[in-house]
Amino acid sequence: MKAALLYRPRDIRIEEIPKYKINENEVLIKVKACGICAADLRIYNGIKSLWTPKYPVILGHEVSGIVEDIGSNVSKVNIGDRVTVDMIVRCGKCHYCLIGRDNLCENRGPFIGGFAEYTKAPERNVFKIPNSISFEEASLAEPLACCINSIEKLNINYGDTVLIIGAGPMGLLHLQLLKIKGVRIIVSEIIDERLEIASKLGADELINPNKEDFESRVKKLTNGRGVDGVIVAVGNKRAIEQGIKAAGKTATVIFFGAIWPPTQITIDPNLLHYKEIILTGVHSRTLKQFYQAVKLISNRQVNVKPIITHTYPLEKINEAFRIASERKGLKVIVQI
Repeated sequence: MKAALLYRPRDIRIEEIPKYKINENEVLIKVKACGICAADLRIYNGIKSLWTPKYPVILGHEVSGIVEDIGSNVSKVNIGDRVTVDMIVRCGKCHYCLIGRDNLCENRGPFIGGFAEYTKAPERNVFKIPNSISFEEASLAEPLACCINSIEKLNINYGDTVLIIGAGPMGLLHLQLLKIKGVRIIVSEIIDERLEIASKLGADELINPNKEDFESRVKKLTNGRGVDGVIVAVGNKRAIEQGIKAAGKTATVIFFGAIWPPTQITIDPNLLHYKEIILTGVHSRTLKQFYQAVKLISNRQVNVKPIITHTYPLEKINEAFRIASERKGLKVIVQI
């Protein structure tokens, strides 16, 4: 089978490798679409991050495709089914799996990437998708699931005001989930084209912090009170500091975008103490949240089409990564 192997930073080669064999509890999937994620970009560009790859490696974890084969114990899906796949192999036995926080599993299984003709996964990680959605749309179940994890930690009520910093793919997915929650949404982004898309998807207020005073605008929009929740959907220090300053009393500030290489921020503890602000991170998603994301996309409750701006065949994967690295457009998807 063909696969895109990363041999070193910015060096992906299409090569023939043996097709995967599956055990009695696994599913073999013929990949049709796989999105490029920020985590893929960090590894591709040689930026140190949470996971250090062992070269050569196949990247890609936003996967959809068609069931090619199933193990003898598999009953959830059949050969020929259209599916999307959660690529995290959880142990199901560690402390975090047992308390329902399997996104933090301590004993994850080996990672098998999606930028290839085939991939495989445990049966429980494979979810059917309807004919009414494309494989490209289905591949966004994974990032949407991560956003669901974020929203569940936000502690918001109907009518609250929430600030999203960053209108990239993740910021725009957060936006749509928040619209379902019935809140007023402020989006801050330095690229005007992304602000236009945010407006079309339902943002109530838009801020370009490079063109206007961020703090003053937030104060004006909230009558000086600050926002009820913040989602920092970009990985940079300035955005985090802006988010904390924008937070009103009892607000929760979600650090959604990881920062690599690691950095330090300075926080006045009295700000947290007297305003009772909660600062928390969000990482990955649970299998339950992935299932919820599949339903939201399948039912058209979340529209991912406007977020998909570029598609490339596997043979042009280096071009796809270049475009994604240069932040041209939004979600870049490789079609196989």
